[in-house]
Amino acid sequence: MLTMEKTADYVKRWVAAFESKDLDRVLAFYTNDVIFHSPLIARLSHDPSGTVQGKAALRAYVKKGFEVFDHINFTVLDVLRGVDSIAIHYKGVMGKHVVEVLFFDKDGVVRESYVHYSSPA
Repeated sequence: MLTMEKTADYVKRWVAAFESKDLDRVLAFYTNDVIFHSPLIARLSHDPSGTVQGKAALRAYVKKGFEVFDHINFTVLDVLRGVDSIAIHYKGVMGKHVVEVLFFDKDGVVRESYVHYSSPA
C-alpha cells in the first residue's frame, strides 16, 4: 500500500503530466498492456465499449483528448488509497467531477484504470 506521502507525490506528478499535454510523460504512468475504461473513450472514438487496451491504443485516445480539449486543468479534491490502487476525485475538463481509480502492478505502474464522471461524458 502506498504511504500518504508517496500517494500525494504520485498524484501531483500524474496531474502535472496531463496538464503538460506531453504524451510520453503521461504514458510513462501506464504499463504496456494497460486496460483503460472511460465514458469519454466512447464519446471521442465512437466505441461503445469505452475501453482501450494497450499503450498504443491509450496513446491514440489521450492524443485525441489533447486535440479536443485546448486546456487541461485538474483540481484534485480528494485521494483515497486502497491496497494496490488509488482513487483520485478531481474536477476535470468541462468542470465535471471525476473519480479515476488506478490499479497498480507490482512495480507501481498503472495496469488498469476506471474513470467515472458526475454526468455523461
